[in-house]
Amino acid sequence: MRIFSRLVWLFMFAVWSLVAALTAVEAWRACNSKYWPTTTGTVIAFYGKPDYQYSVAGKSHVSSYVSCNELFNHGLWVDNSSKYAVRYPLNSKVTVHYSPSRPTLAVLDTKFDSTVWIAVVVLVAAAGLCAAGFIFGWRLRFRPRLRWPSA
Repeated sequence: MRIFSRLVWLFMFAVWSLVAALTAVEAWRACNSKYWPTTTGTVIAFYGKPDYQYSVAGKSHVSSYVSCNELFNHGLWVDNSSKYAVRYPLNSKVTVHYSPSRPTLAVLDTKFDSTVWIAVVVLVAAAGLCAAGFIFGWRLRFRPRLRWPSA
């Protein structure tokens, strides 16, 4: 039974570590987006959030990320869809911040929500707890449910 517990702890450690790493990388990208180079773009479509076209080094790209916070919170646009419709009408000119290492990744708004770092710390702590469970061999105990005495 101890080997089963260790395997469960190892699996949970791997999952929490992966989620923490992916969230941290996307949050780091979003945090640094304010330092990315800029270009001008045009809003070409709107499907809940604007699709905009821009050019970098002679190549044309299309993106739909509005806020840098959408890089790690992919559902954020749902809450802001009506604001985006007013702020980014069709055929309007926009300032596009694009990643110099990957020009297909671009955002319009670089105001970063730093509370995501709290989530990263909690995810790392969860991974650490699972690592401790694996290292120290904590047993997972499944207690039987209390049942009412039958009459």
